[in-house]
Amino acid sequence: MRRNWLGVAMSAALLVSLLPTAALAQEATTGNVLVGESGSAEDLALTEDEAAAAQAALAGQDVGIVATTLETEYHRLLNETAEQTLEGWGATVEICDSQVDTARALECFEGFVQKGVAAIITTSSSATVGEAATQALDDGIIVVQVTGVDLGESGAVGISVDNLTIGLEEGRSAGQWAAETFPGEEVKAIILDYPEIPDLVARGEAIAQGLAETNPDVTVVAVLPGGLPENGVTAVETVLQQHPDLRLVTGINDGGNLGAYEALQAAGKIPGEVAVFGIDCDPAAVALIDEGTTYEGCVDTNPAGTGELAASAIAKLLAGSDVPASVEVPVSTYAGPEAAE
Repeated sequence: MRRNWLGVAMSAALLVSLLPTAALAQEATTGNVLVGESGSAEDLALTEDEAAAAQAALAGQDVGIVATTLETEYHRLLNETAEQTLEGWGATVEICDSQVDTARALECFEGFVQKGVAAIITTSSSATVGEAATQALDDGIIVVQVTGVDLGESGAVGISVDNLTIGLEEGRSAGQWAAETFPGEEVKAIILDYPEIPDLVARGEAIAQGLAETNPDVTVVAVLPGGLPENGVTAVETVLQQHPDLRLVTGINDGGNLGAYEALQAAGKIPGEVAVFGIDCDPAAVALIDEGTTYEGCVDTNPAGTGELAASAIAKLLAGSDVPASVEVPVSTYAGPEAAE
């Protein structure tokens, strides 16, 4: 079984439903974001009083979610879980899919600001929505950034896995696999990143660092765009033309790596000959790992839990409680049911 690190918000809606109606009528003053302070998932757990105040404050309110994409399982789970959790507390939620277009993401964000929503959840960075986020915060709108924390200085809450932590975890796991499978031999590897998003480039660089730390025999022969299945297919097909002895595919998510896996299958690669390591533990990737294919492992970033925490941060602030400016999501590598035991 995969471990769910971030179940702290799951019982809040049920908790509220058990409280007396009078408790739900209490007015709440919006809490403060503690700029410069870091916290854990436990810091966003709601007490009974906070849950009651949050539901009273959220009833009839609009919340906007700016999604990077809904094509990957990671982003779908993150955003839909946040949506469902907030709707369980009485809010009306709208998801605007930017379709991996930064200009579209800014349009989505600014549209929510103009509507005067109570809160906005965004996966966009400061470079994309920084000025709009400042305006939103000045207008009293709560801003929660997921998959990043660089809006924190403006007063937003950042709920994210740390890109360095994720990348190192994947690189170390992949490097260890290579050291055990091909001891003392050169291992040709590729890294699939996503150049349009700086945080994902940093994640790719951390993967390279983790590989080097655990196995000096790994040689990264190419760093190519990944992120989406079609990118992964193109990258692997291209690399195999020059390096048919490719042994390791790593990348910034499972979305792109699943495409890479398809290309490896089409090339006739078998388990033990090459391995794929990804990030997010997309259900399709987990199924391939469980089946004993060339997909050997994934870093579980718990997108559903991240969505719950984003919703919980909004609820806690509306309940009048202070929250830390950044909350790091803990991660672990999933390498199959036996390894998880």
